[in-house]
Amino acid sequence: MTTPLEEDNYLTIQLLSYDRPTELTERFYFMAMSTLQATILLPADKKIVTSKIFAYTYNNNKYLDEDTTKGFENIGDFNAFFLSSPDFYIHNCEMELENGIKLGSHDDGEVSIEFLNSNTDRIIIDNIFEKYNLDKTLIDMLKKKPGHYMAIDKLNNITGDFKNFDEYIKYGMG
Repeated sequence: MTTPLEEDNYLTIQLLSYDRPTELTERFYFMAMSTLQATILLPADKKIVTSKIFAYTYNNNKYLDEDTTKGFENIGDFNAFFLSSPDFYIHNCEMELENGIKLGSHDDGEVSIEFLNSNTDRIIIDNIFEKYNLDKTLIDMLKKKPGHYMAIDKLNNITGDFKNFDEYIKYGMG
């Protein structure tokens, strides 16, 4: 799916991280990326196993209800709803997809994607790097420093290497 998103005009991935939450899983983190920027890169038929989605309209007068989210059987349903309802701001999103993929977002600008090490659905990481012109050599650099947060500029140059997110907040946001 190559739907143009308004976010593509103003969100540019500027912070990356990689870690291994468990022996069997690995997780990538992207800052300055919206939920939809990630989900449109997944196959539409990818089933949603569980979800917790907190979303509301920009003027806070309407919250997304649980009945609506229960109707999201797959990523295609999720994307179709939010693409056709741009008034909704996704504040928090936690989804577990088939094959153990977990996608989470916060403030619709921080996205994490976790999957089983042996999972072949890791293609979303390659898709993100391709779509947003990220140098794939950054993947190896991230894997060499699990838990670190790498700040990058628009040319994929590393502008900061932070041991954790608190260090990034303290020294990298200046």
